Amino acid sequence: MKKAVLASTNAIKKLCYYVCFASMLLIMCMMLLMFVDALGSLFFNHRILGTYEIVQCMLCIVVFTSWAYTQTEHGHIHVVMFVRMMPQKLRFICFSITALLSTGTMAFACWALIGAIQGKMASGEATGTLLIPFWPFYIIEFIAFLVFTLALLCDTVKSIMAIFDKELAEEIMESWA
Repeated sequence: MKKAVLASTNAIKKLCYYVCFASMLLIMCMMLLMFVDALGSLFFNHRILGTYEIVQCMLCIVVFTSWAYTQTEHGHIHVVMFVRMMPQKLRFICFSITALLSTGTMAFACWALIGAIQGKMASGEATGTLLIPFWPFYIIEFIAFLVFTLALLCDTVKSIMAIFDKELAEEIMESWA
């Protein structure tokens, strides 16, 4: 069981890395687009039409796709000041409950995004200048949330297993700042 959980954790970690890598490429595209737009405005008195809209849509993707990678690298804030004073079993029972609540919250957000995607597709809502439809960005957001939910689920399962496995508990506690 432990090997299967660790293998799935490694697979999710790779997936999160690739999603984050795509996010980093988007950041570079955003910077290039804003740079070219600023140069065009400065030297040619002409701006690229819709730059603000394109950057705004890309920024939404960048923000949501970075969450899963941050979770796999344990970069999110954990307040463990009082949890560290508890016995190991109680410590990981509390940690498992909060991890389960986080996973449930993100699973609910994924479910809600399905309705939002359907609503945006039905309404045909789009940006004002370039008329870029919003629904593809909602689909990317859904994928990012789903990957984040999977990363949270892996950490939840590991924290539940750490209640009974001292070695795994020590490994998890190393990532606590």
